[in-house]
Amino acid sequence: MKKYIITLFVLLFTGMSISVNAQNLKKTGKEKAVHIVLFKFKEGTTVEQIQSLKNEILKQKDIVSGLLEISFGEDFTGRAKGFTHAEVAVFKDRKSLEDFNISEYHKQLIATHIRPVLEDILVLDYQQKK
Repeated sequence: MKKYIITLFVLLFTGMSISVNAQNLKKTGKEKAVHIVLFKFKEGTTVEQIQSLKNEILKQKDIVSGLLEISFGEDFTGRAKGFTHAEVAVFKDRKSLEDFNISEYHKQLIATHIRPVLEDILVLDYQQKK
């Protein structure tokens, strides 16, 4: 009986250890971070302004540390409640995304290319298992 109790204790402890390690993995940002941005532009925003924003967003791939993938596109369904364009960026981890969000580059992008044409924005970030 004592042997069974010890075995049960070891199994329980091992299971708790695995659970704690999984939680620590999330806290340390070792999973990829996905950054989704939906744009609703002001009436009168030109195709050229949107193209300029697209170019700036896509060139981040060569500039931003930790950025693995980036895309920018236009909605073709009309079901996005007035949001017409989206950006999806995948960062190597949560810290890379957080560093980007507070970077001077990001602040400048918002000030010069986004804020002047923006009516509304929706941002969603989540962690993706590697």
